[in-house]
Amino acid sequence: MEDRFHSQKGLTLVEVLVSIVLLAIILTSFISFFSQSALFTKSNDQKLDTMQTAQKIVNLVEIEITKQDLIDNLIINSLEQVIKTSLTKTELEGLIDDTIDPRYDVKVEISKNSPQNLLLFKIIVQDPTSAGNKSETYTYIRR
Repeated sequence: MEDRFHSQKGLTLVEVLVSIVLLAIILTSFISFFSQSALFTKSNDQKLDTMQTAQKIVNLVEIEITKQDLIDNLIINSLEQVIKTSLTKTELEGLIDDTIDPRYDVKVEISKNSPQNLLLFKIIVQDPTSAGNKSETYTYIRR
């Protein structure tokens, strides 16, 4: 038993260097995984934010815009024929009496799509800083 504690056996410098290199390779792969994960999470957060903004606009359009608002702003006429087929962000804010997140470009396209007096509103929300970050939402409004 005493021989065991006094022996000169141990790790050589080569073995220590090999283990450090292997550990560095493994840690590098984990670091790249976590950085990619962070980028993916950020991208998804931006997409989710544009989708939520589009859904908020849909809810405001469904609740606040009346047929008379559309007639008064020359979007439809009294026969419910679409006169103006798109709205800018400023025009939409005037109709819904609310401000839309200033970070995004918003466009609303309107079309009469069926004989049941339904108006199709297509809401497009885009982040101008990220070309791929765009959300389109549709809603029908009976007027």
